[in-house]
Amino acid sequence: MKIPLVDLKANYLSIKSEIDTAIQSVIDRTAFVGGPELKSFENNWAEKCNAKYCAGLANGTSSLEVILRALNIGLGDEVICPSHTFAATAEAILMVGAKPIFAEALDNTALIDPGSVAKLINENTKAVIIVDLYGQPADYYAIKKIVEDKNITVIQDAAQSHLGKYKGRTVGSYADVTSFSFYPGKNLGAFGDAGAIVTNNEELFKVMKMISDHGRTSKYEHQIPGGNLRMDNLQAAILDVKQKYLPDWTVARRNAIKKYRERLSDYVRFIEEDKDNEAVYHLAVIRTEKRDELLKFLNDNGVGAGIHYPIPLHLQPVFEYLGYKKGDFPITEKIASEIISLPMFPEITDEQINYICEKVIAFFK
Repeated sequence: MKIPLVDLKANYLSIKSEIDTAIQSVIDRTAFVGGPELKSFENNWAEKCNAKYCAGLANGTSSLEVILRALNIGLGDEVICPSHTFAATAEAILMVGAKPIFAEALDNTALIDPGSVAKLINENTKAVIIVDLYGQPADYYAIKKIVEDKNITVIQDAAQSHLGKYKGRTVGSYADVTSFSFYPGKNLGAFGDAGAIVTNNEELFKVMKMISDHGRTSKYEHQIPGGNLRMDNLQAAILDVKQKYLPDWTVARRNAIKKYRERLSDYVRFIEEDKDNEAVYHLAVIRTEKRDELLKFLNDNGVGAGIHYPIPLHLQPVFEYLGYKKGDFPITEKIASEIISLPMFPEITDEQINYICEKVIAFFK
């Protein structure tokens, strides 16, 4: 049996007729940029997140960059983010000229450690980016409490936590500003690159929207420096169809992780779900000290397992100039050496899960 890490084709086929109709509608009207599909998706996604405003962006990385630019963060400023995340989180900080400052992870959830953040804040700190890794919201209020008497913005990188819940509230409804990615493999994925920003701050929203569209207020009136960072209409049309199904897909993901846990908890360690969270399981992540051997065994047996992420950001060559070294974040480094992502997608069958579990158990036996 061959089982991919993510089965995008199965997802497409489940709603093929609606997707095809939405795409053809955009093509028939040749309305590729700034059309009604984008406005519809923005309104619907804001409503899904229980937020007031949403701006569709070209991708998740651009979304983070636009947020930082709208907050006037740049040269001489520092932005704290976890070391255990995808490079895009820190990449956006570099793109505005600021300095990324890395924080340690919590061992049980692999999320950013508020205690580590508290030790890193200084007069140059302008923002903290929290990352909802693997589909689980980070502890926003713990971070917010640390910075509440300072002029520091908490930015939520929710690239992996679409419709996740934290203390009963939907991701996108509580942070100062939230960034989403709709990369094809995400819980809500486009047919290419796409992203969004969600906020309840009207003034910040207006600035971010302008930055994403050449800094203009009308077609040929440009008020501030901006760029071409908009979501295109084809992606908006696709996402507007798919967002209707996301609640059901989330239930399917949570059911899948429950089955994984029931079969494998005696053999491997799972990333824990915090009691205050309702995670959406973008990834099904297990931990074992025999990671490399297990990964090879699974791949050799047709299981498309992977690693998210094997090299912490503080040890990446691109950030070498910051002066970090191995051993600076021991928990992050241990997590990175033990994690394996098992196949996870809404359409995964019991037969597929059983096969994967049987192979994991066979390895350990």
